[in-house]
Amino acid sequence: MTADTTLAAPDWWLDAHLDLAYLDLHGPPVDAEAPDLAARGVSLPALARGRVRLALATIFTEHGAAADPWGYRDSEDLDGAHAAGVRQLEVYERLERAGRVRIVRTAADLDACAAAPTGAPLGIVILMECADPIRTPDEAAWWHARGVRVVGMSWGHGSRWAGGNARPGPLTSAGRRLVEALDALGVLHDASHLSDEAFDGLCAATGRTIVLTHSNARALLSPSERHATDAQLREVARRGGVAGLNLYGKFLASARPATLDDAVRHVMHVGEVAGRAHVGLGSDFDGGFLPADCPPGCGRPEELGALARALAARGTCAHDVEAFAHGNWMRVLRQALGGSAGTP
Repeated sequence: MTADTTLAAPDWWLDAHLDLAYLDLHGPPVDAEAPDLAARGVSLPALARGRVRLALATIFTEHGAAADPWGYRDSEDLDGAHAAGVRQLEVYERLERAGRVRIVRTAADLDACAAAPTGAPLGIVILMECADPIRTPDEAAWWHARGVRVVGMSWGHGSRWAGGNARPGPLTSAGRRLVEALDALGVLHDASHLSDEAFDGLCAATGRTIVLTHSNARALLSPSERHATDAQLREVARRGGVAGLNLYGKFLASARPATLDDAVRHVMHVGEVAGRAHVGLGSDFDGGFLPADCPPGCGRPEELGALARALAARGTCAHDVEAFAHGNWMRVLRQALGGSAGTP
């Protein structure tokens, strides 16, 4: 029997990883049309055309890039990292004042954005991709009050809180104290860039939900701590989390150009290992790579329909396509935001 791909177009998408503030600081402004679609696929107009209603929008700060507005010297540069993070937070606050985005702080905000009509502001859940901008565990409450709802303890280069996928190391004693502070606030943990040792440390330090906003299946790639093992995927699922499909071609196939079929293979592998309720989208579009670095025909928000059709062609039912497009992430975020402490 041939799959009915006419049923594969989801109503809308939730993308769990977009570096919108970084892109805005890099230029051109993210709320304007991208002037060169070969260099930039993501903009607020493009996301609207692609029916992306909600996104996890990052505060991405880069260790060792102090000359850039998103950078800081190193993990001991507490004030530099803090300033770089605030600079991106202020991008989102400016966009919200202009009516271009809505910062999601509560489960009610989340549901309102999901139900919003076409043309409504993009709903964004703020994700801090590396926790170095948080100078002390006590300061986590200040960031939460400003809208941060998801935190990754480290980017690839590591942080003073935890080892990263490109600089192995454990969750530090200070990191364990930060985990306690984040748990008290109801902040969701993102383990996408943690080293294997730090992942294990995070699991030991918290009993709460852990997600992988933009990580693929290590079993289908050359071994790298950037991608999740089957055991990690099962642990994320056991805690009720979701793994987001990253559409960067080198994170889909090793030593050859990636295809849309490779993206489908990762979705299906995660579904088989962790369960279909624990896989979603975390495209990372333009997050350090070009639209052409994605599978052909799926390098920009407007092309996400091709991914849905490819899933349907492999036998994924309409319900599971909708769950992948937004339903699974909505479940996790609604639960996390509903239990978020100290909401203004």
